[in-house]
Amino acid sequence: MAYTLSDPFRSLRIVLRLCGAVMALLGLALLLAPMGALANWFTLAASPLWPLRLAGGGLLTLGIYYLLASSERILGLPVLVTCALGNGLAAIILVTAYLQQDLAGLTWLGQLLLILVFMIYLVGAVTPLRYLRAEYRIE
Repeated sequence: MAYTLSDPFRSLRIVLRLCGAVMALLGLALLLAPMGALANWFTLAASPLWPLRLAGGGLLTLGIYYLLASSERILGLPVLVTCALGNGLAAIILVTAYLQQDLAGLTWLGQLLLILVFMIYLVGAVTPLRYLRAEYRIE
C-alpha cells in the first residue's frame, strides 16, 4: 500500500524520507568530519568534540529510523510521535541557537542551509499531527 495512489500516508511518507535523509546526512557529517573542520564550523576553540559526535550518532540513528519507518504498511502512533517530537525539538534547538546568536558567524550559504534545514524540520514536526486523529489509526 505504500506505493499506491490510495495511500492515506503518502504525504507523511514523503516527509519521513526527506527528514530521514537530511538527518542521516547531518549525522554522518558530524560523525565523520575531521576535528579541524568541526572546530571551524562550530567555532570551538579547545573544547572536546564528543558532544558533537554524540549528536551526530543520534541524528544518524533517527534518520535511519525515519527512512525505515516510511516503508511500513501502516504508520502507527510511535512513528507519528517520534517524527513530531524529533523534528520539533531539532527545529526549536535551531531557532534558539539562532536567537542567542550562536550561529552569527555563518556565511550566506550557511544561513541558506540553516533556513532550509529548519524548514524541513518544521514540516516534519507539523505533518504527523493530522494523522493523530482516530480515523487514520487502526490499532
